[in-house]
Amino acid sequence: MAKAKSEAEGQAGDAPAAGGGKGKRIVLIVLVLLLLGGGGGAAWFFLMRKPEVPDATAEAKRPRLPPVFEKLEPFVVNLADRGRYLQVGIELRVVDPKVQAEVKKLVPEIRNGILLVLSGKRAEEISSAEGKMRLQLEIRQAANRALGIDLVLPPPPLPAPAEGADPAEVERQRAEFDKLVEASKASLAKAEAQGVTDVLFTSFVIQ
Repeated sequence: MAKAKSEAEGQAGDAPAAGGGKGKRIVLIVLVLLLLGGGGGAAWFFLMRKPEVPDATAEAKRPRLPPVFEKLEPFVVNLADRGRYLQVGIELRVVDPKVQAEVKKLVPEIRNGILLVLSGKRAEEISSAEGKMRLQLEIRQAANRALGIDLVLPPPPLPAPAEGADPAEVERQRAEFDKLVEASKASLAKAEAQGVTDVLFTSFVIQ
């Protein structure tokens, strides 16, 4: 009886220890779950949070600088046609006053380039609206060249392939055309940012 009582007391004494160990394990599991839950919540917060998008209207609201023009003395040149001449007034639109100051320094070089362009034209080439627009581009090219900007003019449209044309040759021409278009876009973008951005005719008389 004494032995049985002793064993019973031993078992009773062990019960709290076992219960205490189980309780500790439960507490640890709960803590881990809480930590994981917190981490998951943080991850959800960062993943689901909408990224901050810059205000699209901020750029539009930014004040635009007033246009800057440089007026050149009128040009009177003999055209490539015998007995025909052109009298034209030109203003150059530039990016900013800094570029305008550079243009003023380079007026002789710019005028020389423009004169070479004008004197090489025939009256019929520059009589139409399309001809005048092309002339504006060529004058812009000459003005930007003086500023150190090599402006590549857009190529003329490709004609329709002739019947029976070699497909390989047609493809080569198209690839060359696309290459010139991309080069023109890049150079025009540079001129828009650093040089002469437009040419305006203030008078245009062919006689």
